[in-house]
Amino acid sequence: MKKLKLMKLIYKIHTNSPPPLEEIEKMGLLAVKIAQYYALRADFIDESTCVYLAKLYEYSYEAQKQDIDDIIGGDMWILTSMKSYEKMPFASASIGQVHLGYLRNNENKSEKVAIKIRREDFKKKFLEDIVNARKVINTLLFFYPKLKKIFNPLEVLNNIEESTLRELDFKNEVEGAKYFERLKKENEKRFDLEELKFSEFIDNLCTEKVAVSKYIEGKSFNTLLKNGELKYEDLLKVFKYHSFYMFKLGVFHGDLHPGNIILDPKGCINLIDCSTIGRVKNKLRVGLFWFFYYLCRYDYDKAVFYLNEMSEKELVDEKYLKFKKDFKELYSDFKNSTVSQVSLTRRMMETIKLAINSGMEFEEGMFHIIKSLMYLDGMVLKCNPNINLMNDIREFTALLESDKL
Repeated sequence: MKKLKLMKLIYKIHTNSPPPLEEIEKMGLLAVKIAQYYALRADFIDESTCVYLAKLYEYSYEAQKQDIDDIIGGDMWILTSMKSYEKMPFASASIGQVHLGYLRNNENKSEKVAIKIRREDFKKKFLEDIVNARKVINTLLFFYPKLKKIFNPLEVLNNIEESTLRELDFKNEVEGAKYFERLKKENEKRFDLEELKFSEFIDNLCTEKVAVSKYIEGKSFNTLLKNGELKYEDLLKVFKYHSFYMFKLGVFHGDLHPGNIILDPKGCINLIDCSTIGRVKNKLRVGLFWFFYYLCRYDYDKAVFYLNEMSEKELVDEKYLKFKKDFKELYSDFKNSTVSQVSLTRRMMETIKLAINSGMEFEEGMFHIIKSLMYLDGMVLKCNPNINLMNDIREFTALLESDKL
């Protein structure tokens, strides 16, 4: 990615005049990641700009497909364990592609597997872009030091580098799936998680750039949404499981877009690509639960109380009373509204912006939670736009309330 283009992108985002999404996509993965990160920061960027950039979370790049022999490189030995495999992928994106294979077992029978392969030069290209980006940002900070006080882009870049390198190492995806599965087993008597499943990997056939997992029969939520086939009750299962992991355990799938959710023929929810794990500290986890608990009951006084409780810097006296007044004005049209009338994501963005402008401060985990809300809210809007989502959230919070926080 050219330095001048990156400088122009950051400048345009900060001035709330971002370039066309297609232009950002053509700049490469780092540009997309930067724009996606800024999409979460309604605290200092206009809400309309955040909503616009958030469309990149639905980004689905169809890359040129390669023959498996051309892309697998030094991991060719993995294919010797296969009874057969398909040369061309059934799914392809900028980071890599996925092939269908049949694993030979001891009885010389075969098991259907998915072979995920990262493109050879992708990591190298990304790291080169990171080096150039640091130079650009240091130049920007030299001429405009105020930028660091508003929102330090170097911290953004460091977070993007860390999370993307984790995503590019497929061993983290394997470990992430095992971690979520272990939490499921530890809590299966505490909460009904029977219909929640994660990818099962063949450990001895997984490397940094190749991951072999048991093939999951079914359709992704992305496909179901496009075909108008996603049932609202299946989407609510995702809400239920996501809420339990987030509010009870303080961890959650950090990239829960519809392409990473598969509904199998038995009606089970399968979460794939678990390399990104969202985490929230105890203060935020508990405060956020009670915030939503009272918000979906339209008890705004208590919702404000718990929002203030989870802030690293709490408001007092006149500042608190003013914030409560402004909060109630913001939510004046919220009661009994459908998701098409009032988007939960947009309202949460406006809420965080109001809170921060009023003097509150939140840990980084808050913005990852907003990202997950973007995905879930967007799926509801496509699946059942006339539903009152807060009624169902009320049911979940009542269910979770019965279990000790």
